[in-house]
Amino acid sequence: MAGVWRLAMAGLAGTLLGVGLGRFAYTPLLPALIGEGWVDAAGGALLGAANLTGYLLGAVTAARTGRVLGPVPVLRAAMLVVAVSLLACAWNFGLVWLGVWRFLAGVGGAMLMILAAPTLMAQVPVEKKPLVAGIVFSGIGAGVMVSGTLLPWLAGHGASIAWAGLGVLSLAVTGWAWAQWPPTGRPLAAAAAGAKRSWPLWLFTLAYATDGMGFIPHTLFLSDYVARGLGQGLAMGGAYWFVFGLGAVAGPLLVSRLARLIGFAPALTLALAVKAVAVALPLLSSAPLPLGLSAFTVGALTPGCVALASGVAGQLAGATGHTAAWGRMTAIFALLQAGGGYALTALFTTTGSHRPLFAAGAAVLALGALAGLAGQVLLKKETTK
Repeated sequence: MAGVWRLAMAGLAGTLLGVGLGRFAYTPLLPALIGEGWVDAAGGALLGAANLTGYLLGAVTAARTGRVLGPVPVLRAAMLVVAVSLLACAWNFGLVWLGVWRFLAGVGGAMLMILAAPTLMAQVPVEKKPLVAGIVFSGIGAGVMVSGTLLPWLAGHGASIAWAGLGVLSLAVTGWAWAQWPPTGRPLAAAAAGAKRSWPLWLFTLAYATDGMGFIPHTLFLSDYVARGLGQGLAMGGAYWFVFGLGAVAGPLLVSRLARLIGFAPALTLALAVKAVAVALPLLSSAPLPLGLSAFTVGALTPGCVALASGVAGQLAGATGHTAAWGRMTAIFALLQAGGGYALTALFTTTGSHRPLFAAGAAVLALGALAGLAGQVLLKKETTK
């Protein structure tokens, strides 16, 4: 059991660093970067979009890179790249400099997200896989909680100090996890030639992909909306981001229970519908209770939808096609995420308001829920033939 926990904690460290810190820590830092004149609002959004573009590249290349170089060396290298990229941002050498490092953080984060869980799942008994998966994906929320608590305080001493503190913490996490990964991860199998690519699988791929754009208003703009849009300051922006992180920690465990009750496919459809409502809540009220409920729910369903989508891929593609289907789902998710990042950046630049972002995100997620519902209908027809 000790070995299982060691592997699970390595995976948690990977998602904590790659996504929780490498990507989502940027959200509570954005108001400070704008306030100190590092970037304007449009430039800050472009840095977020650069990170999403890097995530897309990492998602497309992760499986092949893991097969060629071995998953564990790639995981270690990805953690190091993310940590160095965060530290490098402590020096403000302009938008291009920051954009390059945010791009590299995205590449490393995607590789950690895609390779960590399959590498670890191959090392643990079947009965321990759900536990390990829940712990691994909870690392995203743990990173969000750390950033939401630590970064507003560090940002009070200057954006450079905040970036430097984040970089030092990330290097420490990388150093700790270095020896926790399995000595030799089993090689990742190439995509099976006969992997199932049914219409239900493609519809659920589309449904999951909508989440790539639908959660951007919260994951990129929530803290800025609270801090500058509502005029409540950096501390309150960080507080709501902390609530988002609480949800993200609990989400994988909550949705795993839901999936056991109703199945992965219905659970993903329901999660997207609930998330659409949660993203739209700031349009109805900016009072603390609905805004906090929105932050917690979207936070819970951010890693929660990841876990459910992976389960759907395994269910519909089978054991031999799981890796290929999950890689395809992640890449298409990342494509819509990157495109959505640039589209919402343009929308924010044009309108100067956060409200249209929440409306757009909710609408896209609602379409995703409809795609999931259509996938369920076709899946039911296929199983009754």
